[in-house]
Amino acid sequence: METLRDIIMGPAYLLGKMIWNALMSMVTGVMTSTPETFSGITWKFVQDVLYPWTKGIGIVLLNLFFMIGYITQASDLKESFTIEIFVKQVIKLILANGLIQALIPITRIFFTMSSQLTGLVMTYEPITFTTEDVDGGMWLFFFIFGSLYILVAIICGGLIFLSVYGRFLKIYLSVAVAPIALASIAGGRTLNNTAFAWGKTFLSYVFEIFVIALVITIAGKMISGIDFGAFESGFASIADGFGGALQSMFTMILMAASVKGADTFMRRNFAL
Repeated sequence: METLRDIIMGPAYLLGKMIWNALMSMVTGVMTSTPETFSGITWKFVQDVLYPWTKGIGIVLLNLFFMIGYITQASDLKESFTIEIFVKQVIKLILANGLIQALIPITRIFFTMSSQLTGLVMTYEPITFTTEDVDGGMWLFFFIFGSLYILVAIICGGLIFLSVYGRFLKIYLSVAVAPIALASIAGGRTLNNTAFAWGKTFLSYVFEIFVIALVITIAGKMISGIDFGAFESGFASIADGFGGALQSMFTMILMAASVKGADTFMRRNFAL
């Protein structure tokens, strides 16, 4: 029955539905994946090639930042350079070195946490119309707005696809350059702002997928509760399907806009 209705509604609906469902299937299929399972080859390259290279740079910078911090503190005429201050500098050096050496196992913990949280909140149901009948309204909608419907499906589905898949690229790059940023901890004072900035950015990339899953779930439920069927009785009821078709297109637009704003939402609410 569903297939017959799809055929009757014409190629615009079929193509738009196929594009949207294909993109959303690819998105929901990887949302609970960790960077390791998403692309094992890429993660192995980052872990075995890029990270050891940047770790060597980070170790060199670690000593450099420590000396800069030591000289800066010792040359501060307003504050005496005591043994306590020196010990703090050494502790920061040890902390930075420990984080650089153990970063890969630490990142795996955060990846697992994000994946499990996403699995708990992620529910997505394919777009359905608010009416079960194929009426004149639906035919009218796809006759007039068929091309627009396909365009909306491509753009909105593509935006969600790029947001989810682009996140993994950001994570790979963030892990690769981590030693360089973490080495700044040894410098103390304003130098360690680089490490803090990296930490906040990394956390925003890791848990962004949880926010996206939450957005998709809430937006889907919110849209399903809105009735666009303004024509329910009499002669005007032949246009009831127009509201249903419009609702499916509005769902795609709202989801895409919400997912695109997930990063901004997270940064503003959690100061990341």
